Amino acid sequence: MTAVSWSYALLKHPIRWMTRAMTIIDKPEADQADITSVPVVYVMRSNAKSDFAILQRAARENNLPDPQQPLYINGKSFDRVLLLPERDDSASARALSQFQALLEAHQADPQLDVQLLPVGVFWGRKPGQEAHAGNAMTGDLDNPGHLRKFWLIMFSGRQVLCRMSRPVSLGQMSRQSGADYRIAHKLARVARVHFVRMRYAVAGPKLSDRNELMNQLLETPALKKAIKDEQRSNKADEAQAVKKAKGYLNEIAANYSETLVRILDRFMTWMWSRIYNGIDVRGADEVRKLAQQGHEIIYVPCHRSHMDYLLLSYVIYKQGLVPPHIAAGVNLNFFPVGSIFRRGGAFFIRRSFRGNKLYSSVFREYLCWLFQKGYPVEYFTEGGRSRTGRLLPPKTGMFAMTVQGMLRGQQRPISIVPVYLGYEHVMEVATYLKELKGKNKEKESLFQVLKSVTKLKNFGQGFVTFGSPIDLKAYLDKHVDDWQRSVTRGAEEPERPSWLTPTVNGLAEKVMRGINDCAAANSVNLTALALLSSEHNALTREELIAQINVYLNLLREVPYTHHVNVPEQSADELLSLALRTDKFEVQDDSMGQVISLHAANAIAMTYYRNNVLHLMILPGVIASLIHAKQEVNVTTIVERCSAVYPMLQAELFLSHDDSDLDTWVRAIVEEFDRQQLVSLDGETVRAANRETAAWLQLKLLAGSASETLQRYAIVLELLQQAQPIKRAELERQSITLAERLSSIHGIDAPEFYDKKVMTSFIASLKAQSLLQVNDDGDQVAAPEIGALSDDIDELLDPTILQTIRQSVQQLMVSAD
Repeated sequence: MTAVSWSYALLKHPIRWMTRAMTIIDKPEADQADITSVPVVYVMRSNAKSDFAILQRAARENNLPDPQQPLYINGKSFDRVLLLPERDDSASARALSQFQALLEAHQADPQLDVQLLPVGVFWGRKPGQEAHAGNAMTGDLDNPGHLRKFWLIMFSGRQVLCRMSRPVSLGQMSRQSGADYRIAHKLARVARVHFVRMRYAVAGPKLSDRNELMNQLLETPALKKAIKDEQRSNKADEAQAVKKAKGYLNEIAANYSETLVRILDRFMTWMWSRIYNGIDVRGADEVRKLAQQGHEIIYVPCHRSHMDYLLLSYVIYKQGLVPPHIAAGVNLNFFPVGSIFRRGGAFFIRRSFRGNKLYSSVFREYLCWLFQKGYPVEYFTEGGRSRTGRLLPPKTGMFAMTVQGMLRGQQRPISIVPVYLGYEHVMEVATYLKELKGKNKEKESLFQVLKSVTKLKNFGQGFVTFGSPIDLKAYLDKHVDDWQRSVTRGAEEPERPSWLTPTVNGLAEKVMRGINDCAAANSVNLTALALLSSEHNALTREELIAQINVYLNLLREVPYTHHVNVPEQSADELLSLALRTDKFEVQDDSMGQVISLHAANAIAMTYYRNNVLHLMILPGVIASLIHAKQEVNVTTIVERCSAVYPMLQAELFLSHDDSDLDTWVRAIVEEFDRQQLVSLDGETVRAANRETAAWLQLKLLAGSASETLQRYAIVLELLQQAQPIKRAELERQSITLAERLSSIHGIDAPEFYDKKVMTSFIASLKAQSLLQVNDDGDQVAAPEIGALSDDIDELLDPTILQTIRQSVQQLMVSAD
């Protein structure tokens, strides 16, 4: 359709008025040229004028060649658009002929490099029903007919998706394979497979009737066995056991509706524009690539807010992918929200399966069915929303079921994608703080939802970053010898292999580190980090801008990982954005502005600081050592960091290996020198002069790690003076001492005395063999604990260290 026809000229304007299209273009590979600067030929599957109009509009908006204009190579004209319908016809023959002609042109001119750009046009994203295989109204089907196309335009014209995949270099193909008809035919066949996969990635597998699905699952060998076990254990008849299993399935199973998803898309587009200044999305190209290659995608995001469910599904849909089926807590299954979530793809999961083997079997069978059918899945491995802003220790049940799905002979490759979700404002933070102080968690209800809706306002910026995918097969190949010997072909549930638990624990750790690897630094969390590191939560405007600039330079020059989202704005611009959120107090005097946090608001701001604390914890430890000693050798800094790093890594899910630590520490010290926070003379590091602004900046950096080091000092001091001690008693007394220190020195951070954080540190000491268990089951400190404790004590403020030692002594006296 490179020539202008009178019918197209007549129809293109009405089509333009009646349609609205979203265009997604995959980024080229690193070695590929920008498609706006090279010759391009489009490849499509439909010759409909409406599809051509969408392509023409998308090309114009993205500075690509007009599909109506032919491509001229050495004076010869080629069609700009090649059609490859599902079945061979005259259009296919013409495309094959032109493929061969283009390959021959490359043989004649080695400098030529035409890019084939596959284009799919989707009118809505209905996957269709399994029982009605041909009824999916999607625009990549060949020539649906004039009447059907008319109704597509009428009902789906405002929901058109134009997908442009990564281009294929004909120059490279010509050099590698030649230019005969066989190569052209192979190219056409590969293109057809590509379009099938594209449709699958966009619309997903065909939907099953929910009732039929439940009946089918009840007939699987695994559930039949579980039902028989239920009969035996509870002395129930078969009908009762089957009814119970079906009830569990009815409670769990989603009821996905593309129509509802389309309605929610419009609603969410409106809502996000009202409550967010924008949503910064990164890393989606890699996910689209995996989906296009036929991978089963499992999204594992951090869990900060009830907004997470909506935001991630919305972003995935807007990235041209199928919204996932989401494992949601059964507490959200209340009228009418539960029904809406279920049709949006939510399937509901109980907090605990313990003691209910039938429920466990039913849920595992349903999850395996999702994997086998190819539905993308999303689950929150933390098991609940973080109340402190840190990642919570992962619950491994869903990971174990995912691995067990592989052991059921899952054919499609499975990729787990860590996802970081960040906000400049989380609407539940005030509630979280009340819960941390002992208030019972409110039960979700319609009233609570309506109350939350009335409080919606502008929440600043939202951030969604897709991290490095983890190929589950490759992970198992690396960590488990002969794991495929545990695979059970067919529907039978495999035995639980001995390697499952340690492997799943390692996988969960890797995913959590993957989430933190793609954290987003933003105006609020960087401002909070600086102010909470100051003595009275207050800095002048100039001091605050300078400190934010220190953080930005560290993140840019010594990046934590290449996935971390570092703001492009200047420190001054970021502070202005932060002040618009009304979270900070600004006081003007004759000397300028002082920016501070009120005591009540300071507690809330620890939540946002904790979102990115892991990015600054090692620079904070290094700054603490330099600030304490004033002059220190780089080798000493590396040794001190190596001693404390395993505990930091376990607590904050840091991803750098011990083998990288020397290089990482030295790079940070060199960046300190570049910013003139220290002077580096060979291996000797000297802190900036106390009279300079750099001295304050170094001290504020040290403040990033101060609360963590104080908590470590409490546990280590207690271990030395109170051993042997029961594990539960060690945790209880550590929390008591942390609460006392918090009261005396005004440490307003809920996680400072959080039981989970204390437990994590104690577990990491045990993992490092610094904590041992005697014959009576008591905790006993290894000899190395004393040296570690002394090293950490040296980094603390003397008054805080004195309080810790005196409090431990008082606790020991009262215990006697």
